[in-house]
Amino acid sequence: MQMTIRQIYAAMSGCALLSACASVEQAPRGDEAYAIIPPAPAIGADYRLSPDDVLRIQVYHEPDLSLEDAQVNAAGMVRMPLIGDVPVAGLSSGDAADLIADRLGQRYLVSPQVTIFVKKAVGRRITVDGEVREPGLFPVDGRLTLSQAVTLAKGPTRLASLSQIIVVRQIDGERQAAMFDLAAIRRGKAADPEILPGDMIIVGLSRAKAILGGTLLAAPALAAGFIALDGKN
Repeated sequence: MQMTIRQIYAAMSGCALLSACASVEQAPRGDEAYAIIPPAPAIGADYRLSPDDVLRIQVYHEPDLSLEDAQVNAAGMVRMPLIGDVPVAGLSSGDAADLIADRLGQRYLVSPQVTIFVKKAVGRRITVDGEVREPGLFPVDGRLTLSQAVTLAKGPTRLASLSQIIVVRQIDGERQAAMFDLAAIRRGKAADPEILPGDMIIVGLSRAKAILGGTLLAAPALAAGFIALDGKN
C-alpha cells in the first residue's frame, strides 16, 4: 500500500520529534540524579526506638549473633541470641547498641562492637484527621509532602474543603499551625510543604476547630510559615 505525501511527512516529523527527545538511558545518574531527586534524610541520631521498629543489629565479627530484621516487640524489647530480651524502646540506636554490647561483654565476648541501623522506624508517625476517607496514624519512612500525607488517609472526602488544610507542629515546645491550599498544590500553583514526624494534618477548618478547640480561631490562612496556636507570632 502506497503512502500519501501527507502520511510520509507525518511519519518523518514524528521521527524527528523522537530523535530530539532524550531516551531513558540518558537520564542523569549518580550525583546528578541526586541533585534532581534528593535521597530521603537519614534517621537522626536523636531518634528514640519504639515498639514495632525493625532493626539491623550487627555484632562485629560475630555473624551468628547479628540480626538482619530484629523487630522491637510491644514491650519495647528486642530478642538477641545468648542474652535474650533487651529493653531498647526509648533509647537511641547508639545507646541500644551500647547496652547490647555491655550485656554480651559481661559473659560471652571480649570488648564486643555492636552497631544498630533502623530499617523501619514505625515511631516516626503523623496524624491525618478531618475530612479524609480514613483518618488515623501513619508511619513516616523518608520524606513526605502534604499531598502525600493526605493520600495516606485515602484522600479527602467528596465535600472536603481543599483550600483549608491545617498542619499542626511542635516548634520549640510550642504547638503551632499553618493553613495550606491543597487544590493549589495539586495544580502546581503552590509549593507542596514537607511533613515531619509528629505533625498533625487536619483537612477542613471546621473540623480543625472541633478537634483543636477555639485556639485555632485566630490563625490566618498562610501560604507558608506557622503561627502559634496561643496567638503569638
